[in-house]
Amino acid sequence: MTLLTSEDAVRDETKDDGAHDWLFAPAPAGSPTDIAKLGRERPKFLRVWTTAMTASGLLAPPPLLVLGGSGGAGVTATAQGLASVIATDEQLDVDSVVVDATPAGGSDLVARVADEERPMSTLQTWLTSDDPSLPSTVEAACGRASSGALVLPRDDRPLPRRETMVSVHRHLSDAGVVPVYDGGAPVSARGVRPLLADSRISLALVVAARPDAANRLKPVLSWLDDEFGEFLIGDTVIVVCRQSPRDNADVAGHLRRNLDGWVRSVVEIPYDPHLAIGERILWSEVRDETREAYRNVLRELTS
Repeated sequence: MTLLTSEDAVRDETKDDGAHDWLFAPAPAGSPTDIAKLGRERPKFLRVWTTAMTASGLLAPPPLLVLGGSGGAGVTATAQGLASVIATDEQLDVDSVVVDATPAGGSDLVARVADEERPMSTLQTWLTSDDPSLPSTVEAACGRASSGALVLPRDDRPLPRRETMVSVHRHLSDAGVVPVYDGGAPVSARGVRPLLADSRISLALVVAARPDAANRLKPVLSWLDDEFGEFLIGDTVIVVCRQSPRDNADVAGHLRRNLDGWVRSVVEIPYDPHLAIGERILWSEVRDETREAYRNVLRELTS
């Protein structure tokens, strides 16, 4: 028995002597769907966010969520690095804000990132203001890093007014800033699940450059695949952080060989003595090659 194709079904239903042949014809020359003329294959994964235009006419980066494959992976340093790359790019002309989205709240975000100006508020206090969506309200609540990135901390109290990270994200987006969420670990924390479900938010998954950390990545990716599907995994950028000069340099290569075609890409952050101290991060002290590595991560997340 021959299976009925969708084309056969449409033709049988219409019975209009070819009036709908255009539905099945090749795309006309110059059509946006005419991928062949670009000399490359159609991409496997298609992003669905709509990206705002900056004042300079360039596309602004999408919102970013940074999670750790395990504790101590370098999530806060990566979130700060990405926000600093955005803040120091004069062509983008857009503000970035690092947001504490860790499960318990009260992380070391302020102590490590807000080196220029300590915040006068917390995420909870900011949410109780008259209009959290105003750019001036966001700026007044935040601290600031020396790179220019804003810093929005959170303490361990619950969010007010039955607020969630969904409303936090809506307020920040309405204010016109690019949020970079420091989600910490584990990836299964309830607070960040709404952010994982939003296809407009790019995901960076940070792994320490150690064999044990790489091995723990497999169940993490399997959980994400089970809960959110292959398209989230396909758009995920794995960030391998070398936190010690003795870290295994082949961890990133091993992950590339084993995850090729499953994740978007694997990017390595080189060992940086300033970041390895684990104290306050001064953007001026971060090595040039480390800054370029963060730029590579941002390029992957926005590609």
